[in-house]
Order: sequence, then C-alpha cells, then structure tokens
Amino acid sequence: MSLPHHLWLAEQLPAWEREGIVTADGARMLRERYAAEPQGGLAQMIVGAVGALLIGTGLVAVLAYNWDDFPRWVRLLLALGPLAASQAVSWWVLRQDEAAKPWQREAVALVQTLAAGAAMALVSQIYNLPGNWTDLVFWWCLVSVPLAWVLRSQAVAIVYLIGIAVWTVAQAGERASWSSPAEVADLRLWFPLLLAGILPLWPGPELRDRPASGSRLVLAAATLIGLIAVAVYASVCPREPIQALFWLAMLSTAAVLLFPLDRHGIAEPLTRKPQVLLGGLSLFVMALIATYEDPARQLVKGVGFALPLGWCWLLLAVIAGFATLAFRQGRSAVLAVAGLALVPLLVAPFWSPGDDGWPVAITYSLVLLATAIVLIALEFLGRQGAARIGAALITLLVILRMADADLSLLVKGLAFIVIGVGFLGFNIFISRRRSIPLGGSPA
Repeated sequence: MSLPHHLWLAEQLPAWEREGIVTADGARMLRERYAAEPQGGLAQMIVGAVGALLIGTGLVAVLAYNWDDFPRWVRLLLALGPLAASQAVSWWVLRQDEAAKPWQREAVALVQTLAAGAAMALVSQIYNLPGNWTDLVFWWCLVSVPLAWVLRSQAVAIVYLIGIAVWTVAQAGERASWSSPAEVADLRLWFPLLLAGILPLWPGPELRDRPASGSRLVLAAATLIGLIAVAVYASVCPREPIQALFWLAMLSTAAVLLFPLDRHGIAEPLTRKPQVLLGGLSLFVMALIATYEDPARQLVKGVGFALPLGWCWLLLAVIAGFATLAFRQGRSAVLAVAGLALVPLLVAPFWSPGDDGWPVAITYSLVLLATAIVLIALEFLGRQGAARIGAALITLLVILRMADADLSLLVKGLAFIVIGVGFLGFNIFISRRRSIPLGGSPA
C-alpha cells in the first residue's frame, strides 16, 4: 500500500478495536506489517525550499553588489563558484544515502537548481551569447531535472514542471503571433518528451511511488496548461485564424480527466485526484460557455479545421484508449463528464457553416443537464458518483438561463432565492444520506 493508505489504516485501527472488528493482537500485527514509514512530506519540502530560497536570494544580492566593477574572470568565478559549491554539498548528501534527511535533499537540490540557472544566465550575460529567455528556461529545465531524480526532490520536480509549462506557453504564444514561426519548437513532440522527463521520479523505477498531493496538483495543472498550449500550436494555420483551438482544448482536457488510475487511485477521494478535479472543472466551464450561441457556433465550426490535424487524431486515440480502460474499471462518472468533449464531433455532420449556433447551444445545455443527472443518479445507485457536483451543475445551468430570460428583476431575484435554498437543502440531504463521510467522488 502507498503511504496515504498506511496512514488511513493507522487512523482506523483504534476505532476498529473499540468496535470489536479486530482484536488488540490483530491491530498490533497490522500496525507492524503496514507501518507508516516517515517520508518527506509537504512540511519537509517547505523547510528545504524556504532555506534554499533564502540562500539563493542572499547569493544573488551579494553578486549583484558592485557587479559592474568586477573584471570578467571574477564574474565568471562568481557565476560558477556557487554551482561548484552546491555540487559538492549534493555529493556529500548523496554519500549519506538514507541517513540524509528529506529537508537536506530538498534544500541542496533546490540550491543547485538555482545556482545552475544563475550560472547559465550570468555566463550568457558575460559573453553576450545570442538567444532569448525561453532558451534559458528550456536548458535550465533540462539541466535541473536529473537533480529531481537523483536527490528525490519534490521541490525541484515542481520547479521543473512549472518551467516546462512556462516554456510551452511562451512557444505557443510566439507561434500564434507568427513573430518567428521558423524558430518555434514543435510542441507536439517536445512537450510530451519534457513531461516524460519526470517519470524517473514519478511513479519511480518500481512503478509504485506516487507524488504527494501538492505535487500531483502541480503535475496535473502543468499537464493541462501544456496540452492547451500544444493545442494552440497545432491549430495555427497560415490561411485561417485559430479556429480549431476551442475543440482541441476540450479534447486535451478530456484526456487529462480520463488519465488511468489503479484501484487504489480510484478509491481515493477527489481531493487526491487533481487531474479529475481540474480536468472536470475545466471541461464544465468550456461546456457552459458553449451553451451560448456564438461560442457554440465557433466550437462546432472548429471541428472541420481540427479533423485534418494529426494532433487531433492522436488526442482522439488517447481518449479512446483511456475511456476503454475507464469503462472496464467502472469509472462511469468521469466517462459521463469526458463525453462533453465529443458533442461537437457528433453535432458537426448535422451543421453547416451558414447555420446559427443556437441548436448547438441548446444541445450542450441538454447534454450538461443529462450529465448532471447521471452524476447524481450514480451515487443514489450505490456507485461512485458526484451528487453535489451534479446539483451544482444544474444550479449553474438554471442561473445562466434565468439570467438570459426576459423576466423582471423581481422574478429573477425570487428564482435565485428558491434555487439557492434548493441547492443547500440538497447538500444537507446528501450529507445525511451518506453513511461513510469519504467517497462519492468521481473516479
């Protein structure tokens, strides 16, 4: 079992002993067999990161003072000296092996990462090397990611993920502006490769080590942002504006939402599955936008521009594979939500460029309503659903349609009060109905 499950078991055993579910000897044997070994958690990472940032900030301040008065060889020594010192300390920590505390690994890894970035920037400035800031970010990421593997540093892994997300967004922005299209890297190849660079740390060589909750959130967010940036890159066409972006973004979000999980991951609460949380919320937001006439028309129009793209077919293939696995695992809730991304593909054959977008907008409203009902029904059928999310989605749909309706302000105000009371009452009912506090989250 992973560490969260060990901790959960340790929390449950006292109550099981009181209720007679397990004997005292049985509980003792379970504690010994599934002991929650201490690992570097959020507190350890914060301690190491704060210390490293303070040291790095101090070094920058020292180097910046009278920098212009130093000769070139002194500048070069000051640029490379901290990097060499941090490498020596890292070697010492590695020599300690398991005796090294998690905060020590985090601190030295982050200090060396900052020292490497500072050295690259200073050497570029000293010798006036050509390039722009995106080149520095790219090479900094490549140089730093081995530190995350070797020193098992969550902080460096997070810095790396943020770095590749920033670089991908910047490259996509240059591609969209057509300022220098020849110099922009092919993000359809580079982003998946850069994202795979974190795999030696997560899930690790034994395919069992999973990142902590905060690291999972950064990983899911960086993946989602990066894939949307790749969608921007793929949808740029010399003759047309970015027509395919809306639908490609929905497909990218659905792929993140459907990312495969093992049985332990499926059983975890929604807060420990940020790819489901971020992917589902993003898909809901885009689908709610598509319930309006003009965005709906642009969305279904973009299907014709997206289908000739190889990246679109790759996303569809990934979604099909992930959806097949999710179906076998019984993850009905995520399948229902992910289906929102396929609505434009199903509607496109019945729509022509001269048509307005209201039929598509109405279709999306009905599909969202059906999705919300499915999320509620799954929980009442004893399966993993999301009754509260379904109720919130229905509430948002009603509010949006009431806001558009040609009704008086008094009628709208009374309607909002009734909707709010109904929403709160439903949540109270769900809370009382659940016999187990945890659960009921979409897997």
